[in-house]
Amino acid sequence: MVISMEQFILNYKNNEPYYIQIYNYFKGQIINGNLKKNDKLPSIRGLSMDIKVSKTTVEAAYNQLVVEGYVNNIPKKGYFIVELKDYNFSKSNIKKETHKKNNKTNYINNGVDRTSFDIKMWKKLYGYVLQDQREELFTGGDQQGEELLRREISDFVQKTRGVKCVSDQIVIGAGIQYLLGILCSLLRNKHYNIAFEYPGFNQAKNIFEDYNMDIISIPVYQEGIDLEELKKSQAKMVYLSPSHQYPTGSVMPIDKRIEILNWAQKNHAVIIEDDYDCLIRYESRPIPALQGLDKTGHVIYLGSFSKILLPSIRISYIILPLDILKIFDKEKRRYAQTSSKIEQLTLAKFMQEGHLEKHLRKIRKLYRKKNEIIVNYIEKKAKDKIKILGHDSGLHMMFEIYTDKPNKEIVMQAANHNIYIEMVESFHQVKKLVVFPYSGLELEEIENILNILIKEIF
Repeated sequence: MVISMEQFILNYKNNEPYYIQIYNYFKGQIINGNLKKNDKLPSIRGLSMDIKVSKTTVEAAYNQLVVEGYVNNIPKKGYFIVELKDYNFSKSNIKKETHKKNNKTNYINNGVDRTSFDIKMWKKLYGYVLQDQREELFTGGDQQGEELLRREISDFVQKTRGVKCVSDQIVIGAGIQYLLGILCSLLRNKHYNIAFEYPGFNQAKNIFEDYNMDIISIPVYQEGIDLEELKKSQAKMVYLSPSHQYPTGSVMPIDKRIEILNWAQKNHAVIIEDDYDCLIRYESRPIPALQGLDKTGHVIYLGSFSKILLPSIRISYIILPLDILKIFDKEKRRYAQTSSKIEQLTLAKFMQEGHLEKHLRKIRKLYRKKNEIIVNYIEKKAKDKIKILGHDSGLHMMFEIYTDKPNKEIVMQAANHNIYIEMVESFHQVKKLVVFPYSGLELEEIENILNILIKEIF
């Protein structure tokens, strides 16, 4: 059967290219079954005259139909419809299903203080990188991270954390979870279980679960992880935050640090030290890192700039012992650099010019003030409902609250007020423990938020 050219209608007001309209028309006719095997399309010349477009336009549409297999071009005979196997093509009148996304809640107490970061300075340094280091921008980033930034990080952690390393031991990535994924891959042939602080940092635990490692939960007390339970566990890896444990805020004392290093050496085990919120202390100097005490290369050190600068600056780093670094060097081609080269160079400049030290002084003063407001308000207004469990460091507090409300109800009611809290899953079965971040709160709104928590939620 030959198709009449008059059956085709072109919408001249449509912004879509004419050849696409022609292609879509014939494709639709074929799919709907109006055109069947061996039906012949109008000639290129005839159709072009009928609908007043060039022959090139019609030919482009026909060629696309040929490429996709709807039509055969038989030389000197024309274009013919091919046989399509039975398939239930979607009809245009079928209602499309849509995936509804959950609206993101902008919690008023999460993130960092809006006044804490010098955006103008960052913009200036960013501009410097774009202008004066533009030749660097036309090449891909170093898989391990920019050397300039790794040198600055090495100097910084040695000065502030007592960490012992050189820049070659540092691997940079966009977030702790990404770096832990690399670590799991590097250690996949050696370690199949890992001990975790309980309660602890669940986002890190999730990565090890994704790599099918067995998770061994070890209780955390006032001086950190239970070492006797760790020794009984037979674990060959342990994930710790000894300088400021999340979420309890506990600090591991020196004798216990030495004991856990001896355990690692004796058992050929690996310690992953997450230095979470370690630089933000209010009543004493920051506690030196466990890695600085390690003489046998059993500690892997994790650090991040997300909390002390901006969450949107996704730059974290891992410091590998030499034996694990050798494994990484052999396999580094498997891993792409995920952190923006421009932001890495900007951060390096930010550190090089001394802005990071200035920033840290500023935020310690700012967050100390917020911390004091919270402590004083609870002491005056809610001693019978809330007990503060450690408040001398970090950007969150952990409360023990006295209520019969279910955990889910507490979290949901807080979310209805755009307040983010976590109920702590822990071995303290009879206690209700709450993590309350306060870094994002404005100074003048702290007491109002606490009042809501005390009167309506807890």
